[in-house]
Amino acid sequence: MAAHETDESPQDQGRGQGQAWRQGWDAAGGGDSHSARTHLSVAGLRARGWTAGIVRQLLGEPDLLRVNPHSQAAPRIRLYRVERVEAAERSEEFRAVSAAAARRSATARDAARRRRREVLARIAAEPAVEYTEAYPALAQEGERQLSEREGGPPPE
Repeated sequence: MAAHETDESPQDQGRGQGQAWRQGWDAAGGGDSHSARTHLSVAGLRARGWTAGIVRQLLGEPDLLRVNPHSQAAPRIRLYRVERVEAAERSEEFRAVSAAAARRSATARDAARRRRREVLARIAAEPAVEYTEAYPALAQEGERQLSEREGGPPPE
């Protein structure tokens, strides 16, 4: 699914209906695994550590657009030439922006963990309220229903 084989030229983009787009998809996902992979999808780029912003910044417009094999109503699949992707990955700019993205991701993950710990600490610090004290009528009704299910006498 991440990489796609294609024999369409950029002029034929989006015109490949029926078997043409299926062959490109099959080569990547479940078809001939020995086929040469010439293009990568956005999902393939994400698996390699690319973010949507890095794709826009370094690669720009896709080299090829294909009909989505799961739904023709869905947006077309954006494909980028492997050579172009690898050249971008070797660049100093890619190293810089991917390192910055990794730092932002780590900072956000740490902040989420900190917030979670704070919420759990506040919950643990709250005094436990017995629902029978806060809602005596509700507690009495709950006890009555429980005793009915268990077949015992109703509570006094």
